[in-house]
Order: sequence, then C-alpha cells, then structure tokens
Amino acid sequence: MASAVTPRAARQFFQPGDDGLLRAGAGRAPITPPVGFKICGPEFAAAKSTGVDDDLLVRVLLFEAEGRRVAICSLELWGLTPALQLKIRTAVAGSAETHAPFVWVTCTGNGISPPTWSGSPESESYANYLAYLPEVCGGAAAQASQSMSPAGLGVNTAQLTGITTGVSGAGAEADEAVTVASVTTAGGEGIAQLFSFSCPATIRGDDGRWTGDFPAYASWALEQAGGGVVAFARGSDADVRPYNWYRGNESRSHMERGAADVQALGLLLATQVSVAAGNIDYRRNVSAEISSDDEKGVRVLRVGELVCVGVDRPQPAVFARHLRKAMPRSAVMISTNVAGHQAETGEELEIDLELDTLEIARAAGAK
Repeated sequence: MASAVTPRAARQFFQPGDDGLLRAGAGRAPITPPVGFKICGPEFAAAKSTGVDDDLLVRVLLFEAEGRRVAICSLELWGLTPALQLKIRTAVAGSAETHAPFVWVTCTGNGISPPTWSGSPESESYANYLAYLPEVCGGAAAQASQSMSPAGLGVNTAQLTGITTGVSGAGAEADEAVTVASVTTAGGEGIAQLFSFSCPATIRGDDGRWTGDFPAYASWALEQAGGGVVAFARGSDADVRPYNWYRGNESRSHMERGAADVQALGLLLATQVSVAAGNIDYRRNVSAEISSDDEKGVRVLRVGELVCVGVDRPQPAVFARHLRKAMPRSAVMISTNVAGHQAETGEELEIDLELDTLEIARAAGAK
C-alpha cells in the first residue's frame, strides 16, 4: 500500500529541472470490474454486468514547476466517497513522489459505474475491488512519473451548442462551455490533454455492458489523434441533461441509448476539443499551486492559467458560469459532484447552492 509522503522525503524523491520550468508526464490503467459484478449507477437498479464494450480507465497527469509536483487523477466512474478519494490521493502521491493534498481527483460522471460512491449493500461484493482501486491509480501515477519530460502547457475554451439542455424544460439554460488544457513536449508531441463539459455521462441504457459513455469515447478519439493521455472532468451538470432530454419531453432524440448515441455526443465533443487545442499558445514558465477546504468539500488546483475547481456536492450549470465570470483571465476546469451524490428513485437531486464562487475564485488567486 502506498503511503503519504513527508515534505522532507518528497524533496529527496525527485529533483526539479535545473531551469525550474514545467515538466509533465501522464499514465493510465484499466479499472473495469469483472463481468458478473453489478453495475450500480445513479439511474437504474443494480444489475449484473454481462460484458464489456470499452474498459473503464483511470488517467493521471503530473505537473512539476518550480520544485512543486501536483497531480490530476480522473476516473471513469460516477463518483467516489470522500474516504476513497483520500485513499486514491495517498496512493497517487506515493507513486508520483509528492504529497496527498497535491492530488486533484475528479470523475467523469459515468452512469455505468461500480458502487465507488455509495455504502450500498452491493459494496460488500466489491470489497476487494475497492481495496485494489487506489493501487491501480498509483500504478498509473508511476507511469506518469517515469515519463516526466520538459513540457509546455496551453489552455483554451470552446462552445458546444445545442447538444445539451436544462432539465426543467425546452430552452432551459445549460452550460455549453468546453474548457481545454493541452500539454506537449518541446518537439510538439502530445503528452496529455484535460477537458471538461457540463453533461452527466448517462446516455447509455441498462444493457448490462461496461462502458465509459461519451467522455470515454471522446477521450479515445483524441488519444487516437495524438493528444497523449486525455482525461475528462464532468463540469457543473446537476440540472443538465444530454440532447433534448428535459423533463416532460415525450419526443426525445437518441432514446435507443446505445453505442451510436454515446458516440454521437462523444465525437462532437472531441471535435470541439481538437479545434480548441489547435489554437493554443504553450508556456513553460508556469507555477503550480493547490488548496483545499475539506469542510466544504472544495479543492482548487492552479497550473499556470489553468484553474481546476473540484466540488464534492452537485452544482447547477450557473455555478460554472459564475466561476468563469469571477476568473475571466483563467481557463476554469470544473468538476462537481465528485462524491457521486444521487437522488432517491423518482426524486430530484438536491443541489447545493451555498458555495460562494467569489470566495473560491479568491482562493484560486483569481485572474
């Protein structure tokens, strides 16, 4: 089991580049439960899995600047309990030669998920999986650490319009921003990308097959195009639905809820990310910082102009818009409902409106 790293030990583990400029690395590993284990997502009753369409993955991105190393860990899951988040941060930190508080954890909001977010009875059958999951994340971090090299970081934003809706009805405002961070070698080869979009990954129906839904397809397409290891953060999506799936609509599109419906949104999203990444200026002279408020369940990571805000509770689309408004000169990457809260059957998910976006912006060193 990986352990926490003391500050003195961490300094002994790695030596920053002599120039103090950015270095980066990335790694990934499969985290798909065995076929036969129950799928326990937020929408459908728990049921045994019958096959695998595409492996669920964990991806780890490492950044080192001015002697400080921080990590981003993205898992293709609905969410993670705070206790499991801590175990994952500890394992990633141990392999990445940094400290657990310097690890920013996010999920993709995948509705085809093991019960990593709940204390449900199904969790008992997952005891070994839940114990092993942090070690797999640590393994991906070890890959990232071994691949560290001089790097440039660039950020950009794009819009993906008309593909999501507010849950309350036709014309309800969603959040259509796509935030993109791209990391390349000095020679321009892709090391990693990170992107966020506010839409729950709940397109796929309950056909019993493991899949990462549209974020996984978008990441795969971008990786095939040379983007390096490509990770996703779920955005601010508590009152957002895919396509035209607003409440009361009896003429919804894509209701077959199969692989083609997943790929349609995933490909559109990957296209926008690719366009945004093609218009980026890269910098090596950046700093890396991270702060957290465990009581409020908020974690903020800044690397250069990239600001990653993670929130344990669900948040509406307006939360993302307010944060970006508070930090107009930063590229704000938002990940909400990291803890995977869900509504009881037939009820609406309770949305947390108490977080102060200006306070979060100040903690991030608003720009």
